[in-house]
Amino acid sequence: MTGNRPVDAALISDLVDRFYGHVRLDPVLGPIFDAEIGDGWDAHLDKLKSFWRSVMLQEGSYSGRPMPVHMKLKGITPEHFQLWLGLFHQTLGEIGASNEAEAALMDRARRIAKSFQLNIFYNPARS
Repeated sequence: MTGNRPVDAALISDLVDRFYGHVRLDPVLGPIFDAEIGDGWDAHLDKLKSFWRSVMLQEGSYSGRPMPVHMKLKGITPEHFQLWLGLFHQTLGEIGASNEAEAALMDRARRIAKSFQLNIFYNPARS
């Protein structure tokens, strides 16, 4: 379903809340995230919203370093990123993102996933 919502702070908030709701319920991804985040989901969701607003709206509110956190995760595979991207795409449709918003957010999500995968799985410095 294509909607008409542009990329703005409200869309990002809805995207993060609904998407990570799906992630938490996913039988493959949920346990990986829950093992790392535990009871800290509220703070984590706030951080993710800040990250996506900074990435998409150049808000500048995010100051973390997500790569080192993801580098230490155990048991993840490239297939996990495909599941993540599939849920992300599904969620964009559910929240009524416009074609332009969907394209921009999916492009950024794919680039982020690729960057993480290159650093986690194909980084010669980690060998």
